[in-house]
Amino acid sequence: MRLIAHRGFAATAPENTIAALQSAAEYADAVEFDVRRCGSGELVVIHDETIDRVTDGVGTVADIPLEELRTYTVLDSGQRVPTLEEVLEALPTTVEINLEMKASGIAADVLEALADVENRVVTTSFQLAELRAIRELDPSQPTGLLVSRDLETPVTTAVELDCDVIGANYWRCLSTWLVPRATAVDLEIHAWSLEYRAVAKLLEWRGVDCVSADRPLRVS
Repeated sequence: MRLIAHRGFAATAPENTIAALQSAAEYADAVEFDVRRCGSGELVVIHDETIDRVTDGVGTVADIPLEELRTYTVLDSGQRVPTLEEVLEALPTTVEINLEMKASGIAADVLEALADVENRVVTTSFQLAELRAIRELDPSQPTGLLVSRDLETPVTTAVELDCDVIGANYWRCLSTWLVPRATAVDLEIHAWSLEYRAVAKLLEWRGVDCVSADRPLRVS
């Protein structure tokens, strides 16, 4: 079983920052971060639609130009909201990347940013349109469907989208037929977000390939 550092181990470091992701890459098998477009058009790495929770500023990311975003710090760390290109350049080529597309209409620009990246990158999303766009633009790019609570046929949907990975809440992986059904069609299975090693061992027994956590865990 492999360990994914969710937002660069968000419980122990300033989430989605270069420092957090670089540190997590030394421990985890993969790092996960979120991508959306800022007001001046660049792709930036931040989870929320607004900057209110994680910076000393306020406002909607889609309305704030990059020049202004750079004036704010993330969770009093001194770190700034990075661009996607900055994060990709900062990570070692040995670590896998799980890149979650949080906004619509960014698939083509994400692929452009990944053009010369040596890492294995799985482009994931809850947004079906973004996954379709990735598949249409680059059939070789690994994709992953993130399962929302109201998605009733997750495995069927992932197969229809020609995904390589399916990601779901760990409880759904334990309490439904998602894992055996995904295994039957050769989908790689990711479960989020864990706090305890014991749960990771249950998921491994269940057949999950990767677990996502907000803090370092020993999963093997």
